[in-house]
Amino acid sequence: MNDPLSELFLVICDRREHPKPNSYTCQLFAGGDNKILKKIGEESVEVVMACKDNDLDAIASEVADLLYHTLVAMAHHHVSLDSVYTKLEQRR
Repeated sequence: MNDPLSELFLVICDRREHPKPNSYTCQLFAGGDNKILKKIGEESVEVVMACKDNDLDAIASEVADLLYHTLVAMAHHHVSLDSVYTKLEQRR
């Protein structure tokens, strides 16, 4: 069984290859970098604000949103999650 991040990334990549009507992920892909990167910027600010407020539930929620949108950007650019894991292992 994959970890939740890997499972989410597989779903995102599947949406890229097999678009579904009314899918938020597909709407992001259709908007390209401008839409995807704007969402990453917005979610980054929301993570910062949740941390500033020391709101633990909001931090977890906003980080989840940031991870999701980052995975969409990675899928859009055909960057694998494994390549990110490899970079993390190299830096360890």
